[in-house]
Amino acid sequence: MYRHFFKRLIDSILAICGLIVFCIPMVIIAICIKLDSKGPVLFKQVRLGKGMKPITVFKFRTMCNHAYEMGGIATSASDSRITKVGAFLRRTSLDELPQMFNILNGTMAIIGPRPILDWEWEEYSDNKRFARRYDALPGMFCTVDVWNRAALREDQFEMDATYVDKLSLGLDVKTFFGVIAPVVTGAHVYRDER
Repeated sequence: MYRHFFKRLIDSILAICGLIVFCIPMVIIAICIKLDSKGPVLFKQVRLGKGMKPITVFKFRTMCNHAYEMGGIATSASDSRITKVGAFLRRTSLDELPQMFNILNGTMAIIGPRPILDWEWEEYSDNKRFARRYDALPGMFCTVDVWNRAALREDQFEMDATYVDKLSLGLDVKTFFGVIAPVVTGAHVYRDER
């Protein structure tokens, strides 16, 4: 019952509460982004969701405008495309707050495998074990975040598959509270910090 009904219900309630609590901080973040650099406040990107269906993921923009087209994803804190405000948002995971809208529209959950780009999956497309990660909604946070937010893909995908196998209220609660310390300390955001 939890996997098929209560998880979605709890996620929706928490997302609504989160938007109420963070509405003013989100407005302040939006203003800071606009003052810091040119470009839109939100960064929208198509990633793979449940069943490998493409979904549009929302985040606060943390890099200069059109940064992804200039060089792909940022894997280092020294990446010159990351804005001053963006560096802070990444360290604190505040850039993820707009994904509460993804939770409300049913394309994401609070806890679940992180949504990735299609090219990040190409190398593993024949791996049936790792494909288990697509049997659940992607999440704002996942079990690998508790251990290492910049984990290698193989480690991330294995933990994602294990999460889906063991998905439960207890695991989600444990992961939710387990993510707090890494987020507060800003640990393991980039792979060169491992």
